[in-house]
Amino acid sequence: MNTSRRQFLGQTGALTASALAASLGRWGIESASAQAPTDYKALVCVFLFGGNDSNNMVIPYDDYGSYAAVRTNVNIPQAQLLQISPPRAGATFGLHPSFAAIKPLFDTGKLAVICNSGPLLAPITQADYRAGNFRPSNLFSHNDQQSAWQGLLDGMAVRSGWGGRMSDRIDAVNAGATVPTVVSAAGSTLMTQGLSVGPFVIPQTGGVTLTGAGTDTLGRVRADGVRRLLGAPSGNSIVDKAANVLTTALTTADAINPILNATSPAIATAFTGLTTSIANQLKQVARLIEGRSVLGAKRQFFFVSLGGFDTHSNELFVQGNLLGQLAPALKAFYDATVALGVSEKVTAFTMSDFSRTFVFNSTFGTDHAWGAHHLVLGGAVRGGDFYGRYPTLAVRGPDDAGNNGAWIPTTAVDQIGATLATWLGVSSADLGYIFPNIGRFATADLGFIS
Repeated sequence: MNTSRRQFLGQTGALTASALAASLGRWGIESASAQAPTDYKALVCVFLFGGNDSNNMVIPYDDYGSYAAVRTNVNIPQAQLLQISPPRAGATFGLHPSFAAIKPLFDTGKLAVICNSGPLLAPITQADYRAGNFRPSNLFSHNDQQSAWQGLLDGMAVRSGWGGRMSDRIDAVNAGATVPTVVSAAGSTLMTQGLSVGPFVIPQTGGVTLTGAGTDTLGRVRADGVRRLLGAPSGNSIVDKAANVLTTALTTADAINPILNATSPAIATAFTGLTTSIANQLKQVARLIEGRSVLGAKRQFFFVSLGGFDTHSNELFVQGNLLGQLAPALKAFYDATVALGVSEKVTAFTMSDFSRTFVFNSTFGTDHAWGAHHLVLGGAVRGGDFYGRYPTLAVRGPDDAGNNGAWIPTTAVDQIGATLATWLGVSSADLGYIFPNIGRFATADLGFIS
């Protein structure tokens, strides 16, 4: 049976490579404010899907009694906490015991904590919240709050995320690169979608290939046939546009596959013994960073993820297991950047749907909340400290949105993102395009990175 070019492109949903071409626009956008840098920098977003309970990730040590009195069935024993003394907080806190791998990075100033952060339209008080002033829409909903953290466009049909919009503005500095500015090892997500720039999606292991196009003779014949079919004119501009995007994806795959499939002693050593999904994703990112000179990119944005944090039941076990996967993977990734000589040029940060209620439920879990603590990791981070205000852990207290310990954020996602974007090289003139609420906050730079 003969297959026309149009029919073929209509069937490419079965092709792995088609997922890489996330938008029908070309990879880049020209930005008048973009200036070609001579160095390399990258941001790595680590999204914790489901809503990580950061109340059990960063715990008051000095005031442990107040914490344990409320969380009687979901508390971490004080003796197990990894003690830290952030100067800005003026008190001793404890990290979750599963963070043993990265606690030394806090001690040596490579890891910082952003306190009580979340999607905000403007600074909001408890009185504002109760009056309905400046209250973001659809709080406590997984899909909506994932969209809020990633898109920052409240109450709208969001088509782009701030990682993608950031890449819209910096993509021009990567002119001539053989890899796009935005790369995801966790599928195509809102965070990575710009208005003109789309993500290039890579698998968690190995290179990027067409389904059925292996290295055997038949696989090579299939791949060659696909490329010849893509090169044939269709007479339809939309079909031709789609073909060009897929062709670009295949060309990019040809460039990065030798790097993704290579054996790197430095990266292999850093990730020794780690086989979890999050470790594999970060290992792929490390490989592309190692190949930065060959690929030609000067600025990049990467996305990885870890799911399972919706701990409505059995939280202590479930979260402990997940954080036990996250921490060693982050440590391995940081060690890899050190070995590659780019630890001060690569910054990783966490995000999640929301934190969880301070009050536990009847199934030894917690429910959906709002403000959350997050991590920023890298050689350029001013670590060993807290940024933003740690909330008052009091049910119905001054930071509670209701009566179960859902903290009202005091640090906006826009501020976290603007701080990271400025470090990456985004101009102040472009911050409003990327972070639509940033002008309503007193500062766009939280100071956690140099």
